[in-house]
Amino acid sequence: MGKKWKLEAHTDIWTGDAAGKPDRLIPTGIMGSLRWWFEVLVRGLGGQACDPTSDVRCPDKDGRHCVVCELFGCTGWARKFRLMILDDNGQVIQNQIKANHTFILRFIPLRPIRDEEWCLLDATLRLIAEYGAIGGKTVFKPSDQQNRQNQPHHKDFGLVKIKKRPKWCKKEDVEAYVRNSHWRPNFPDNDFSWASLQNFWCVNGRYLARISVPVSTCL
Repeated sequence: MGKKWKLEAHTDIWTGDAAGKPDRLIPTGIMGSLRWWFEVLVRGLGGQACDPTSDVRCPDKDGRHCVVCELFGCTGWARKFRLMILDDNGQVIQNQIKANHTFILRFIPLRPIRDEEWCLLDATLRLIAEYGAIGGKTVFKPSDQQNRQNQPHHKDFGLVKIKKRPKWCKKEDVEAYVRNSHWRPNFPDNDFSWASLQNFWCVNGRYLARISVPVSTCL
């Protein structure tokens, strides 16, 4: 059966095809975004997450992998779920998801998924909906010049709101899960460990703007 989350797009969602065009929905663009935010969450809870694009990717020489790869997969360890992106009629969405449209993320288990993993997925989607964005292009710096506001590099993409979600889990259980000694231990992650909730801050309704090369401010 799996589990599903219903979302509403506040802006267009950009995943991009091989030519960089946004007209089609490319599920891997959604999957990659989900994984990145999942990694951010795991690190913020005190766990370690590899960078699958680097030499530090899982598995290690002993075949062990991190808690993120446990769910999303790595070499020699298949992803635990299949992701379907559906419309309100249960049909697979093939074209770009536009602003104000609702869609469903349905996760179908291919192997058993632990409650803690479902909880982390839910927390990841809530993190995206409340503080982040989803897709290959996300939130860009706004412009206060009317003739530039609709330029692609000033438009926002990937802003969503959760309309319906499963409910369960305690933070303490998830923290214990991501810190469990079962996972790949103590690998060098200095190049990407900054991507952690421990290093994030958010100011609702504001954005960071550069005044000069060394100076930025919140507007």
